[in-house]
Amino acid sequence: MKQKLIYILYWAAIFTDSISMFVYGIAKPTQFANTSNVINNHLSEGHQLMWNFYSFTKLYPIIIGIFEVIGAITLLFRRTRIFACLLLTTILVNIILQDYFYEISALRISIYLQILIFIILIIDYKRLISIFNKLFEINTTEKPKWVLIIIAFFMAVFTYLAFIKLF
Repeated sequence: MKQKLIYILYWAAIFTDSISMFVYGIAKPTQFANTSNVINNHLSEGHQLMWNFYSFTKLYPIIIGIFEVIGAITLLFRRTRIFACLLLTTILVNIILQDYFYEISALRISIYLQILIFIILIIDYKRLISIFNKLFEINTTEKPKWVLIIIAFFMAVFTYLAFIKLF
């Protein structure tokens, strides 16, 4: 009985998060297209500021929407579920922080969706631990010195170019 409840909770969390993030991702390009909502006096100053920020360009909300859709789709598959949880956590933590600091009314739904991600990760904790163990496994094979020299060279060139553009 306990296993069935966990199974139902697990899949309910997956489908709720996946569908929600998919819908938010698909709607993202049109969500900030109409800046007339900014004039609404019932919105907080922070809400109006954030709405102006996101509506300044079409590309930024589209990029965020694409990542939300990728997270929503990959959450459905066992092989990519941990990746999806980490991707969606990155997105949701950013949204939660913005909602909190800019006084956006959607804060509760963002927290709810993040809690569902935590539930998925807790139920999948053995896979999560296994993935992190592999990720941080110490590899004792030594890299060829010429590879390190090439990497250092490119790092120096890119850093130099970045500073030229900045100053």
